[in-house]
Amino acid sequence: MSTELRERPRNRFRRRLVATVLVFVVVGTAAAVVGSQQGPRLRDVSYDASGLVSRPAQRVILTANQAIERVSAQDVRVSPAAAHTVTSSGNTIAVEFTGPLAYDRSYEISVAGVRAPGQRATADLRTSIRTGTTDVLALVPGGAGGKDRIVRRSLDAGGATTVYEGAGISEYVRLGRSLVVVSGTDAGSSVDIVPLAGGVQDEDLPVEHLTLPTAEGRVTALHAADDGASFGFEYADTSTGQSRNVGLYVVDMTGTHLPTAIDASGKPSTGAVPMSVGQWAYVPRTESALVRTGSDDLVLVDMSGRTDPVRLGSATYLHGFVGTGTTAVVETGTGIVRLDLTDGKRTALRAPAGSTDAAYLGRIAPLTDDGYLRVVGDVRADGTLAQRIVRVEGSRASRLPVSVPDDASVTAVCPSPNGQFVAVATKSAGGVLVSIVDAASGALEASVVAGSVDWCTALPSGDEVG
Repeated sequence: MSTELRERPRNRFRRRLVATVLVFVVVGTAAAVVGSQQGPRLRDVSYDASGLVSRPAQRVILTANQAIERVSAQDVRVSPAAAHTVTSSGNTIAVEFTGPLAYDRSYEISVAGVRAPGQRATADLRTSIRTGTTDVLALVPGGAGGKDRIVRRSLDAGGATTVYEGAGISEYVRLGRSLVVVSGTDAGSSVDIVPLAGGVQDEDLPVEHLTLPTAEGRVTALHAADDGASFGFEYADTSTGQSRNVGLYVVDMTGTHLPTAIDASGKPSTGAVPMSVGQWAYVPRTESALVRTGSDDLVLVDMSGRTDPVRLGSATYLHGFVGTGTTAVVETGTGIVRLDLTDGKRTALRAPAGSTDAAYLGRIAPLTDDGYLRVVGDVRADGTLAQRIVRVEGSRASRLPVSVPDDASVTAVCPSPNGQFVAVATKSAGGVLVSIVDAASGALEASVVAGSVDWCTALPSGDEVG
């Protein structure tokens, strides 16, 4: 009798344990059945909204709630259409866009027929992303006795915010979370690295005053690498009252912050006589610079010094870079070509009649592989120049409906990083003005009383620039 009493609690425990296990088995089986019937589901989406509009090869990562079979490009649809490639691994799908997307726009991404390994059920994954808005930095002259200001102007809102102000600002460039500012006169310049917080000068951190190569010198043609690792400029020693040792210098922001000469061979070398420069600029999204030397040689220079320079023949003018960054538009003694910076191959640039039948042919502003803008002009009876902006798409040239006042001249045409907008800088007796227009329609998006915007720092510059 006592034995039965001891065994009954044990039997009850066993029965409860078996029942609990059966419940878990049933629930697990039901979940597996439901999962196999529903297919994978979207768990997370990640992307850089600002990177999507400013750089190519940017990714949107879709993460499923379980491992999935390989997804091909044919399974992915993007609307509005945008060129892209697709890779997948584990439970993630990466949609990589070939070029920058449009500003402030929604894109729908759908992936059809997503399946988990070993399951029959499929599911369609859908998401919507929103690209970033854009703003520009503009240099506003201070006028007689006033300080110059670098302001930030958003294209989708009125007004401007002062980022930094100082006397005699001549050039500036964004550098990661800092701003490099050149001030002074032709006799002597100073270079300051201004820390930023919230898009304006950080008053809690000191401004770094760069030590220049000589006691006094002139700094021009300022450019910075997209990743903020370095910046460079053309420097002329003016300590003797004359310009001497004019050439290219680089400042490595990962090192000592001291300007280092790029020697004649195209290598950073402390104390060397610098390479002479006609024009130069960083190749977009790299630490390499394309340099047209004083003798019109073309050299691709690794500003970090890690790889050897590459000689690319000669050119008489550097116009700019196609958005992908691997192609430059250069002028030679026989015409204008697209130069592939990866292999040195040159392809004649299409130049339909409407883009060349004028007395004045200005700089080309590349927009796409086959599209660009160019300022052209005819001489009026009084000797002044009547300018207009021509848009070229393949074999077709048409006038971009942007009005240039009779008393004004176009000083720069600078595309936005994604080629959607263009900054048209003009100068007249009444002052300076930058108009931001749609690159396709010419519609005015914003304007600011300024001499230039930061989009222009991507254009090659040098001694020939006034």
